[in-house]
Amino acid sequence: PFVVMNKPGGGSAVALALLKNEKPDGYTVGNLSAAGILSQYMRKVPYDVMTDFTPIMRYGDYTYGVVVRAEAPWKTFKELVDYAKANPGKVRYSTSGAGTFHHLAMEALAKQEGIKWIHIPYKGGHEATTAILGGHVEAEACSSEWKPHVESGKLRLLATYNPSRLAKFPEVPSWVELGYRVAASGYIGILGPKGMPRPIVEKLNGAFKLALEDPVFKKSMETYDMPIVYRDPQGLDKDIKEFGEKWGNLIAEMGIKQE
Repeated sequence: PFVVMNKPGGGSAVALALLKNEKPDGYTVGNLSAAGILSQYMRKVPYDVMTDFTPIMRYGDYTYGVVVRAEAPWKTFKELVDYAKANPGKVRYSTSGAGTFHHLAMEALAKQEGIKWIHIPYKGGHEATTAILGGHVEAEACSSEWKPHVESGKLRLLATYNPSRLAKFPEVPSWVELGYRVAASGYIGILGPKGMPRPIVEKLNGAFKLALEDPVFKKSMETYDMPIVYRDPQGLDKDIKEFGEKWGNLIAEMGIKQE
């Protein structure tokens, strides 16, 4: 049996700070998201994801996409990009917050393509989706909060910034397919405190890996549009370091800070 302790705040920073100080005995583990890695590059936090934890397993990714309203003139993502290039500052896009993966991905693409568009941050994905539905912005870059409105025909999904096409929307291209050199994988993984003995790490990894095959877990991941992606402890450690280097450098270049 597991006792789940939700410790929200600071883009996972609160939970990770608490996990860092737990005993490395395998009885307390924590969830790692991309936000937890990004936080340390934008504010002062009492941990370093690269060195203060023991990677156990990566188990999934988030779904990312750029949407516009159904009545918008842009039928493809290239049309949106071309319009943004020709009309600097005319395209506003909503995200779930400044310094989020969505904000960074859109600005990384803007930097590559010479685009000047306006970021409008909100407190979460649902607020960002409400903004585009209400016509307050021209586009939204977010996780799958937009999905019901794409399926109902109110919004149009132009592209995903995941590395490949989405299983739920196989007709929609990825940025990589369209020739843009930006791909975003929002890792979801499991960590323990620093110094966990290898036998404990291997036992936990084996148990969690077995759980990936559970039909209830698979259904839950499908409900939230989160692809199952497995990485062993070494693979997750490599992913974390590569992720931090890539996006941490971009945050420094953009000068993004969060209080």
